[in-house]
Amino acid sequence: MTTSTRPSSPTPIYEELVEEHGDILAEAREAAERSQLTASQALDWSDLRRRD
Repeated sequence: MTTSTRPSSPTPIYEELVEEHGDILAEAREAAERSQLTASQALDWSDLRRRD
């Protein structure tokens, strides 16, 4: 007799890690987006053309 236990989700290990340590991937993604926005603003020279 084989008993099949189906996990509650396709990634139970990931969900356990998120519960224990927080969602590191989401935090890293948000940090990358903030960095990209900051870099974009720092490298935006379009205002210099408008002043001429």
